[in-house]
Amino acid sequence: MKTTPTYMSINDAAKASGMSAHYIRDLAKANEISYHKSGMKYLINYPKMMEYFEAHENTAA
Repeated sequence: MKTTPTYMSINDAAKASGMSAHYIRDLAKANEISYHKSGMKYLINYPKMMEYFEAHENTAA
């Protein structure tokens, strides 16, 4: 069964992940993470964002 992705505001995603809201916003604007924009608000696909962080965790300098 397919599950519906969990979308969160940038601030909620930042609190849940421990990353800064500014960093998450920059990733969304650069199309690095999956999001949906509703008006001026970015809704982050939280599971996809965590997959992105897991895939890139060993590439940080």
